Amino acid sequence: MTHSAGPPTRRHRRPDQRHWLKPQGSRFLVLGMCMAIGGLAGGVRGAMDGKGIWTILGTFGAGILGVLIVVSYFVNYSDR
Repeated sequence: MTHSAGPPTRRHRRPDQRHWLKPQGSRFLVLGMCMAIGGLAGGVRGAMDGKGIWTILGTFGAGILGVLIVVSYFVNYSDR
């Protein structure tokens, strides 16, 4: 059996990059939960201790990213 020589079809040139937006393993869920809890609690603690605004915003940003990872995990899980 011979295979056709030539470039692959346009659809199969490279993998779809959207798979990075779909966390599928339980490790992503644990990572997201740790980031959400640690980031949000750390942001509140930093605000109460009077830390700098950039420290507080950075910590809250990590917490919000963790919340987004957890939400995207469950959305992807419900689609499967």
